[in-house]
Order: sequence, then C-alpha cells, then structure tokens
Amino acid sequence: MRFDPRSGARSLIVDAIGAKAGETLAIVAEDPRLGVYDAAVPQVVADVADEMGIAVRIVPVGDHAGLDEVPAGVAAALDECDHVLFHARLGDTLRFSNIPGSATKTMSYALDIGVLGGPSCTVPHRVMERIRAAYDAHANRARNWRVTCPLGTDISGSQDVEKVVAGKAEDFTVTRYPVCAPRPLPCATATGTVAVAHWLMASGNRKYPDDELLLSEPVLAHVEMGRIVDFDGPRLVVDRIRGQYQRVGDLFGLDPFSVHSWHAGMNPGCFYPLRATSGIERWGKVAFANPRYLHFHTCGDYAPGEIAWSLFDASAELDGRRFWHAGVFSFLDSDEVRAILAEEGIVKLEVRSDIGID
Repeated sequence: MRFDPRSGARSLIVDAIGAKAGETLAIVAEDPRLGVYDAAVPQVVADVADEMGIAVRIVPVGDHAGLDEVPAGVAAALDECDHVLFHARLGDTLRFSNIPGSATKTMSYALDIGVLGGPSCTVPHRVMERIRAAYDAHANRARNWRVTCPLGTDISGSQDVEKVVAGKAEDFTVTRYPVCAPRPLPCATATGTVAVAHWLMASGNRKYPDDELLLSEPVLAHVEMGRIVDFDGPRLVVDRIRGQYQRVGDLFGLDPFSVHSWHAGMNPGCFYPLRATSGIERWGKVAFANPRYLHFHTCGDYAPGEIAWSLFDASAELDGRRFWHAGVFSFLDSDEVRAILAEEGIVKLEVRSDIGID
C-alpha cells in the first residue's frame, strides 16, 4: 500500500472542500487527548493549503456537542471563512442538521495520518464522488430494496420515489471525506428480520451514558412497517437489548423502537488496523466506509437515530438488482464504474477487507 498523506490532503482540499488560492479555511480540530482524532492531519492539511495560497486557521475544540452547543470559535469560523473542515466529532453530530453560516462544511473521517495517507483517501475524491453519483442514480429511482446477511437477516422495504424527485429524501448537510456511504434508504415500510450481533452502538448523533452494549450472542429483531415488534434470542441478551432501547428512549423522549433507514459502505480502500472492540466509537467513524459494513439507524424516527445495528458481509438489492454481495460493493464491477475509472486513468481501486472484525 502506498502511503501519501499529502496526496490525501490535496484531494481533500481541492475535490472535497473545493478551496482555492485566496480563500480562507478553518480546520476545527478536536483535542487529540480525547483519543479519536490526531493532531497530525490538521497540520498536514494546513501546510498543503498554505502552499496553495489558502489562508488557514486551526480552531481547537474539546469533546463534541450538538447544534445548540456550537463553540463560539466554530460559530465565528462558519460565519467568517469560506470553508470549514471538521476534524472533530462535532461535525458528525451536525451531519443531518442545517448548520448555520455561509461557509462550506466538510466532515473528515480521516481520523489520523494513517487514514489520510491510505487508499480510501488517496484515490481522488472526485472519482469516488462520481461512483457515488452513479449509484445514486439507481438508488433514487429504486422503489424496493432488500437486505440479507449470513446470520439470518432478511428484511425488505420500499421508498417513495416521488419524494426523492422532490428533494425530500434524507441526506447529509455536509460533504463527507473520504466518500463513505451513500444517503440512507428509508425503512418506513421495512418488514422482516435483522440479525443484531456484536454490539449496539451509538449513532454519533448525541452523547449519552453507556452508549455501547456488547452482545455475547446474536439476537433476531423482528420488524414490521419500520418498527421493532419483537426480539428472538437468549433471554438475558434480549432483556439487555430491550433495556438499552427503553433507557435511551426515555432519556430523549422518543419512540425507541423505530427503524429509520440503512446504508452500506462503498469505499473499498477503507481499512482499520485495530480490533473494533479496542474502541468501537472510533472504529465506527472509519469502518463504516468499507463495503463489508452495513448499518441500520434505529431508536428514533430520524436519521441517524440513536442506536445503530452493525451488519457484516451483507448483501443488498435495489429493485431486484444486487449492489452489495457478501460484503463486496459489486456495483464497482459494473460497466458504468469501469467507464469512470478508465476516464480517470485508474486501472483498479485498491480493495481492503481488514476492518478490525473477522
């Protein structure tokens, strides 16, 4: 694997942020002592931007907050700068919100210099955006979807294509770097079974105590028209899952048993060198870009909800056509994507399967 963080930084600045000479860029940098983001990426990005004639300021922040708690320095940057890059979980909490300020907003999942210099970031951002747009063209007109996985998931649903055409589909309000997953597909009509395994994890939307629950055995969640109606599995595990959902629902005053949407990773170069359980929150920020990982947003009738279900090596169909197969983004083998890669002078994309889970 070629390691080139400056190449990743240039792709971020030019293709994702869209910054040009004479413009201003603020990098919102989370305190690296919190253990999620490093200090090296902001410095490399700032150095490359400076060489391009872009005026850069780094805005340090502590732990992440929500839209009602945007730090003063960040609010000022959103108002005063041409571009704001979130190298911080704060951007993740705001990714479905209408963020104030006239600056462009970019959320970085290049948590450290290893990710920035690796294949998920050094493939030109515009290339992955073109692939995402090609997939979106299919997703936006798909009326039906189905997801299955080796542990017993089999769930299907539909979407209102007219809403998509009218621009009312759930989507992100920030540019995400690197390209991770497409917009979520809705679960309002979702009916079937999902194998809930490994853990329940927070969606990154809001902070709450004990937001991760490790599961000793898989449990089957039965879903009818977008609501969890029952769990099947070992009694103690089911009781713990029910307790987690009820607690989070009570904490935020929401219907805990909603299943809102799902999406899967589409960046084959994404990898994570540590075991997922070494830090599930941090792992999730990176691994969700890999096609092996598909997740559902639950516990709240909005994206991304408060609790995520993690599925691995799943398959997903849109209107009967398979786009993911056994954890592989098979759409990458389509004639459409081959044509994009040929136009961009890329022979093939690097594929990684090492995401910290067997």
